[in-house]
Amino acid sequence: MDNLRGVAGLAALAMLAMTGLMHAGQIRDALEPAASTVRIASTQANDALRLAMGGQGGQKSAPVAEPDPQLAMTTDAAGRLRDKIPADLYPYFDVYLYVSKAAEGALAQHLYIFHKDAANNLVYEENFPVSTGRERHERYFTSTPVGLFELDPNRFETSHYSRTWHARMPWAMFLNATIHGKQTGVALHSSGNAHAVLLGNRASGGCVRLPPEKAAELFHRFQKEEQGMVPVFAYDSTHNRTSGDGLIVRDSSGNPVLAPGYRVLVFIEDYPGGPALVAVVA
Repeated sequence: MDNLRGVAGLAALAMLAMTGLMHAGQIRDALEPAASTVRIASTQANDALRLAMGGQGGQKSAPVAEPDPQLAMTTDAAGRLRDKIPADLYPYFDVYLYVSKAAEGALAQHLYIFHKDAANNLVYEENFPVSTGRERHERYFTSTPVGLFELDPNRFETSHYSRTWHARMPWAMFLNATIHGKQTGVALHSSGNAHAVLLGNRASGGCVRLPPEKAAELFHRFQKEEQGMVPVFAYDSTHNRTSGDGLIVRDSSGNPVLAPGYRVLVFIEDYPGGPALVAVVA
């Protein structure tokens, strides 16, 4: 009986995952050139889906399942990425970072990591709390910019010192963008021990502060594994900044202009997260 309950629970979780993916539009249109489906993948979700399709004796179980908040949030973050990434950008990046700079909400002040697998599926890895800008007029306006960003291959610094804020920025990975007509000083970097307690809240001068161990881990991972040729983002003269919509520079033949960089795409937005999924019947 306990085994049956376990199988039923996993099947319900699978149907919840399938419902979430349907709600997110099956992560499809933006990635048509790759002729592949983008999905949220995790061991738990995949095992549950297999059980749901077969069940015990080939029959689907039919319990009422409680919503899985983590699955709902992951689905939501993946859906936001799907809606924002232009189709012609997807082939050039392996890792996708989703950051919500909202002050409150299910996704607020968190970074979600996804990567592409060998079949071009979007695979969820993990998420953790961050601190984005305070969004206040202070000595400078402490705002974190929104949009799609590449990482600057020439500005990966193990121990950057900010002259603006007179503070260290360990494991700094700067955004490769011009904002307000000048190179941005916004980076993903370690919160440092003093600011670690503020993670999960708006607390920075505009950067995205990460847990110290995650900042170091991603810094080394990207340098070791993700260097490659990536599209050059176009300049948006209307907003006096590098395009935040992923528009790219093309040559006279219409081909993307590529340059050495990191195959990591960052999406930052002020989005709190959608409503929680309701219970479903498998």
